Amino acid sequence: MQNINEIITNNFHQNINYIESHNPTLFSKLSSYDTAVTNGHYKEKYELVYENDNFDVLEKTTGKYLYQKQSSKYATLAAQSIEYGVQESTFEGFASIHISDEDVQTQLSNKPFAHHMSGFSQIINFTQKNSPQNIKLKNLYKYIFFGTGLGLHFTTIAKKIAAKVYLIIEDDLELFRLSLFTTNYAKLAKNAKLIFSVFENQNEFVTTAQKFLQEQYHYNHYIKFFQMLSHSNEKREEFHVAVGSQSHQLFFYHHLLIQYLQPLEYMFEEYKFLNASLNFSALSSEENPFLLLAAGPSLQKNIGWVKENQEKFIIVALSATLSLLEKHNIIPDIITHLDGFEAASIHFSKLKTLQNFKNSLCFFSDRTSREVLSLFDKEQIYLFENGTTYKQNSLKPSAPDVGSLSFQLLLRLKVKTLYLLGLDLAIDAQTGATHSSEHSYNNRLNIEKRLEKENTITYKETLFEVAGNMQTKVLTTAHFKSSIDTINLSSKLLKQEFQSIYNLGEGAQFLGTLPKNIHNITMKKCYKQETLEHIKSLLQESPLQEFTQEEYQALQNKHYKAQELQCFLLSYQKRDFLDAKEYLESLLELMKGLSNPQLLQEHEISRVIDSYLRYIISYIFDFFNHENKVEDKIAIAALNTSLTMHLLQIIEFYMQKLNTKLNKG
Repeated sequence: MQNINEIITNNFHQNINYIESHNPTLFSKLSSYDTAVTNGHYKEKYELVYENDNFDVLEKTTGKYLYQKQSSKYATLAAQSIEYGVQESTFEGFASIHISDEDVQTQLSNKPFAHHMSGFSQIINFTQKNSPQNIKLKNLYKYIFFGTGLGLHFTTIAKKIAAKVYLIIEDDLELFRLSLFTTNYAKLAKNAKLIFSVFENQNEFVTTAQKFLQEQYHYNHYIKFFQMLSHSNEKREEFHVAVGSQSHQLFFYHHLLIQYLQPLEYMFEEYKFLNASLNFSALSSEENPFLLLAAGPSLQKNIGWVKENQEKFIIVALSATLSLLEKHNIIPDIITHLDGFEAASIHFSKLKTLQNFKNSLCFFSDRTSREVLSLFDKEQIYLFENGTTYKQNSLKPSAPDVGSLSFQLLLRLKVKTLYLLGLDLAIDAQTGATHSSEHSYNNRLNIEKRLEKENTITYKETLFEVAGNMQTKVLTTAHFKSSIDTINLSSKLLKQEFQSIYNLGEGAQFLGTLPKNIHNITMKKCYKQETLEHIKSLLQESPLQEFTQEEYQALQNKHYKAQELQCFLLSYQKRDFLDAKEYLESLLELMKGLSNPQLLQEHEISRVIDSYLRYIISYIFDFFNHENKVEDKIAIAALNTSLTMHLLQIIEFYMQKLNTKLNKG
């Protein structure tokens, strides 16, 4: 019989080999830990002990045992505690909304794509009416462990639930390393996908949480979890935010559909587009810095300083700041705007006159409404693509909001010295204000409100802590957190060594930026006018204005691809299914055929379909994962009819709009 030393040695070597081949980042952390211990730079806190058929962890300084010498009992009780109901220890991956029969009729009577529920209401209504009040899941397909300990409960729980995907979270690297001796992760990985979040900071965890949510996303409707009492709530709160921040829940498919088609209007009217080759590095330096102004509370607090020093910077201002700047006679050199909704015109309607901005350059998204574009001279306007790939060499920044997008835009333009003010993405510590008072959506939040143990969050109101720029911690919302994550990712991927970025605000800390007190800025003479002339000269040298023959052909190819997807979907629509298992397997094929990675990269229509499916498909998979009130064949017929009908409507609408432009071309 194999002795305990052989078992733990084999476990460790198998786990290390598995981690080295499947998770190089985690392997590197473990290697660095071993090196630190060997060189005496880190003193181990724990000792692995084995006594009376029980593993345990002894904390050396206190003499306390993690499992009170009852780890086997803990693992058994942990498995026994697993419930298949959705009331406890569950993340809901969908927006909680009730759809009545009347709601369905209302949506059907509206014009197509007037509201996102037009494509969801029939399916949600059907699943709600035909599901029991107290849902009990048949299978737990995705599962999260908050805290590893020695991982002994992984084995007992995995044996019971046999999930397809596990997210394993542990903040203590030394403790996780001990679990490599006692739990055979390599063996568990033969039957499931393991995603590790070990010793990760907030930025790293965002990426890991998104990876877990992306993996087999059709099982995201209900995600169960187990949390060790010894593990903090921090990662659970952050995962809460990740669930609520998924793009398909924030920017619905029907908005994508409309706004992916809007740019074609401007392209055929030969509006100028920013060239991806533009390089402002030679124009930006310590003597010619750029200042990005966003509408956070710190802008209003320091508006006097901005007014006094406006001639020392090339000022780039978000459209939401214009009314405040107008009030203080501050004229931006560049205005940025992203939002394509008609409601976005409120930022401009609040202005007394546009005369102050007649010489400002306008770097606007190609989604911008006609109403907004018409306010400016066409020669002022330079568009950029946001989510589309119509023009070959255009600048294509991608971000969920204008603040993080403007930050990314300036990185892509290779601005050498950049200051940030008002890009707080946190509430004011004294007042609870979310924005400057002039901002249309300014709100004052309850500073005492925190993300608590309940499984729901209010996206723009629930508060939790993140690292601060001038303070250790600041309070932010899930809404702001998604922007913080985007900025951090932009810095990680785009920021170059020659670029210096200084954050002057009192809000969140950003990766790759340095905090700087606004009163500690000393600059030499700024050659502002000369720099602006150079910028305008660069813009005039390489505008992308004409819709080229190659781009026209690419648009035709997009139309051909939409036709192929339509034929594929029509063929699928005719299929009969024996049972739920066959139907769900066919849905996986459908999802892959309509929105695989290559299609998502090249075709806007697939990104619209992907957004639609990510919202609604988990309702269908979940419906067949619990007892329901109708026969499976009846359910399959009803759900599949609604699903395919709306997918065909999306494709048909897209093709009609493309036809209009292609025929004109």
